[in-house]
Amino acid sequence: MSAHEKEARRILVVDDNPAIHQDFRKILTTPEGFGELDEMESVLFGEPQAWSSPTTFQLDSAATGEEAVRRGAEAVREGRPYAQAFVDIRMPPGIDGVETTLRLWREEPDLQVVLCSAYSDYSWEDLARKLGTCERLLILRKPFDNIEVRQMAHSLCEKWELLRASRQRQEDLERAVAERTRELEAANARLMHAQKLEALGRMSAGLAHEVNNPLAYVLSNLRHIEMRLEKQGETDLQDACRDAIFGAERIERIVQDVRIFARMEEPSREWVDVRQVVEGSISLASEALRSGIRLVRDFQEVPPVWGSEHGLGQVFLNLLVNAAQALAGVTPEPCIHVAIRQRADGQVGVVVRDNGCGISPEHMSRLFEPFFTTKPVGKGTGLGLSICHGIVTRNGGDITVDSAPGRGTAFEVLLPTASPAAEGADTPERKLSA
Repeated sequence: MSAHEKEARRILVVDDNPAIHQDFRKILTTPEGFGELDEMESVLFGEPQAWSSPTTFQLDSAATGEEAVRRGAEAVREGRPYAQAFVDIRMPPGIDGVETTLRLWREEPDLQVVLCSAYSDYSWEDLARKLGTCERLLILRKPFDNIEVRQMAHSLCEKWELLRASRQRQEDLERAVAERTRELEAANARLMHAQKLEALGRMSAGLAHEVNNPLAYVLSNLRHIEMRLEKQGETDLQDACRDAIFGAERIERIVQDVRIFARMEEPSREWVDVRQVVEGSISLASEALRSGIRLVRDFQEVPPVWGSEHGLGQVFLNLLVNAAQALAGVTPEPCIHVAIRQRADGQVGVVVRDNGCGISPEHMSRLFEPFFTTKPVGKGTGLGLSICHGIVTRNGGDITVDSAPGRGTAFEVLLPTASPAAEGADTPERKLSA
């Protein structure tokens, strides 16, 4: 297909009379000899008036209504629909021009149609009843005037292009509105989640304070009793006392986690080398990363981030331990993939991915809720991910998760890069020199 054909405005002429097709081609194609006339006019009158060549039209012919509908459907499938159709009303045998127009509109709703006839087979009322009153339809009586046909072709094709451009803008606007709506819904969900965590944090802070003081007395007395029972050789009572101490110490750890989760003050911030912090967390998680687990590092050079080194270390350690626990029973090769990269938006992303059991959809929305856990009783407090979420968001970042049953889980921690203008911040180089 030539470049000219791609730019041409396509017109379909539907008539059972071959002479009519010849007439339209003479009217809507470039008249031969205009070049010579332009030269003569230039000699006689100076610069000739610019000729607006009608060769922007590509004419196709159909002798029957059925053929016209087939051509119209093919043009739409090719992505080059007809802009306009000149349709004869009377086309025996087969479907007439009115039915042809209805079927062409089903293929291309914006098609501009000019019904041509030398007879009065249909009154305007009949046409309006069958085709509806619309701006896509004109009537042209035969014999027609050449200038009138040419003006119709130019005007209606221009109108068709404007209609399509308007429809495209409308579709683009609808897509933009839908995308913006999704973004607002996601932002609102994050806000509600943050407000819920804040409310739970305040409640948990009060609860931890009320539990911590009496718990200290309980543990102190149990340890004192254990020492006395050990001296007296009361083995049975000593075992029961140790069980009680174990349970009380577990409560103490839960209270400590609650206090961390509920801590509302801003963490101390500094320039942090993410790669160094992740390596430290991997070392601390070495016991959980048993020998059967393959650990893959994919660390890119990234700028320092602005946050709490201790807090981020706790986040990465928690994610690594969770990933290792998710790999229990995975065969043949349980794997944890840790990646560090700088995103297009400037943030540093740390991804901890495992090929474990994955997370079911009904649990995805609750992962960062305090005290929610899918682990067996006694295996977790349900505060680990909540604490991670709190640490990351208070450092100005975000944490996301992608998972499905049977295809593993990927947590991504997003962190803002450190600004050189940050007041009172020590760069990693300064901290090492200190």
